[in-house]
Amino acid sequence: MTIVTDVNYVTNVISRCAVFMVAVVTAVVGVLVAVVPAQAQDRPAPPPHSLAALAPSMPGSPTNVEFVRPGGEVRSAIVSVTSNYNPERPLPVLFGFGGWMDTPENYRNYSRFSSTPAAQEAIVVYPRGIENAWEGAPYAVTQRGGDVDFVRQIVNELKAHFNVDTNRIYAVGMSNGGGMVANLACQAPDLMAGVVGVSGAYYNPVNEGCAPGSVPTFYIHGSEDKLTHYAGGSLHNAPYHGVGHMIHTRSQMNNCAPQPVVEELPNNVTQFGYPGCQDEAVHWRVNGADHDWYFGPDVANEAWNFLARQNLTLPGPAA
Repeated sequence: MTIVTDVNYVTNVISRCAVFMVAVVTAVVGVLVAVVPAQAQDRPAPPPHSLAALAPSMPGSPTNVEFVRPGGEVRSAIVSVTSNYNPERPLPVLFGFGGWMDTPENYRNYSRFSSTPAAQEAIVVYPRGIENAWEGAPYAVTQRGGDVDFVRQIVNELKAHFNVDTNRIYAVGMSNGGGMVANLACQAPDLMAGVVGVSGAYYNPVNEGCAPGSVPTFYIHGSEDKLTHYAGGSLHNAPYHGVGHMIHTRSQMNNCAPQPVVEELPNNVTQFGYPGCQDEAVHWRVNGADHDWYFGPDVANEAWNFLARQNLTLPGPAA
């Protein structure tokens, strides 16, 4: 038996073994890295205020969410998901649009949808308009289709993170927001299962070049509205339609009978309901009322009662 006593020899052997082990470890790590998809290595974390980042913590807490538009512009909306959210049960989506210069925070407060069944039965979204305005109005920055496309983007992103009932996408709006829901009915009948306009500012562009298709529609307007007159007029040097014209043209697109049935209801309301429709077309005239979001009648509950029974129908021919 030979005993190695040369210290240099022993040191050299140990050094070679160490180099060998480093090479083995490096090779193994290289193999492990190689089997991980490149996109997984490079995938960035979602933006901190995006739906992807915030969705897990959103149920039960209204959240300001940012959306990056295709051109890179960042827009936002308050999104409210019920604390009772069940991923096994699809929920409708209710969009709420405030008037000109209204913030979504302000509209959310005074519209009081948080006190209606919608708060528990739907995902409620309050988008933020660019400079707090909506397309179609003379003071709006957004060109035709821009705000409508933003709504489509929100729906698509919601679908990626929540169980959304795409046959039940609704919209309600006040004043300029009422004009926005008319834009949606006009341009996106494939998306909207129902719309409600309250004291709407229906500037002419919101009702022009509409895609064929029926959309359940409910317009509520005060007979003494001093801002957006009941019979139409001009404001900000731009003409706007009266609510009677708006519901009549929508009744034609919904394949209704030509004349409405008139009925007197509580709270000084006269109802004009068109019979024989493919989809409902209803107008409430609030007699003696000014430009307002009404609490008698309670328009938040009445709007949800109307919308909750609607389901998307495929576009059909205009009458």
